[in-house]
Amino acid sequence: MNPHRIDLTSLRILLAVAQTGSITQAAEQCHLALGAASTRMKELEQRLGVELLERHARGVRLTEAGQLVLDRARAIEREIARLQTELQDHLQGVTGHLRVIANVSSIATVLPNDLTAFLQDHPGVRIDLSEHTSREIQRMVADGQADIGVLAGPVLQEELESAPYYQDRLVIMLPRHAVLSGQKKMSLDQLLAQDLILSQEGGSISEWLADHARLRGQLLHVRVRAKGFDALSQLVAAGLGVTVLPEIVAQRFSKLLDLRILRLEGVEDQRLISVCRRSGTSPQPAAQDLFVHLARRLQA
Repeated sequence: MNPHRIDLTSLRILLAVAQTGSITQAAEQCHLALGAASTRMKELEQRLGVELLERHARGVRLTEAGQLVLDRARAIEREIARLQTELQDHLQGVTGHLRVIANVSSIATVLPNDLTAFLQDHPGVRIDLSEHTSREIQRMVADGQADIGVLAGPVLQEELESAPYYQDRLVIMLPRHAVLSGQKKMSLDQLLAQDLILSQEGGSISEWLADHARLRGQLLHVRVRAKGFDALSQLVAAGLGVTVLPEIVAQRFSKLLDLRILRLEGVEDQRLISVCRRSGTSPQPAAQDLFVHLARRLQA
């Protein structure tokens, strides 16, 4: 394979073929003649040394190798679009473009207000914020895919520098009819015996519960996994089980859906949320300023 001979036009044709299932339609979408598009696909296959497309009666479909190349082509397309945006921002006087990745808890609670306050003092900075699990955040920041990460749990990657950001409290949220009158707490053992509604694997709360269950020699009874606190709360309201959420989030949804909140008994229910960045590199000034800004919250 000769990566230096892979051109963007051929990758764009491949993206169009995947979208339309037809080289003819892909050629039209890319404003090319059919013969030119077909030739480029054949040349791309020769340069990569693999077959990318399978012909069938209704058109073409991607091979397994073609799907692998497609995934990378989409990533390249996103990076080019980001570059165009950053260059346009530069021409308009933007002084910095930061990629921030955070766990869902921080995005749903304190991070938006803290970013707003930062941007008021740094009007020339643009922030690209996306949600990932705490496990993914450590890897992505260490690999240089983001400037700043906000995550729960210990920071284990040696390449990362971290600082405390804020503390939140985890609580149990469950249907109102499932709570005894006057009950305000539930032990961890009682919780682990319940049908649980949890976020996707790799989420910090799911892993926190799994660790406690493992220490007790128990298994989690996960009935449903869903993405987003809204979905978790709706499933609890439907009577499918109980969930564990940050207290601020639980208070919000308990009022909307008439649910009950119980404190966890016999276990440390406060957890530390940290901000991290890649160490050993010279960050752009805006990234340095944002790291310091977030790290000051807990001190304040």
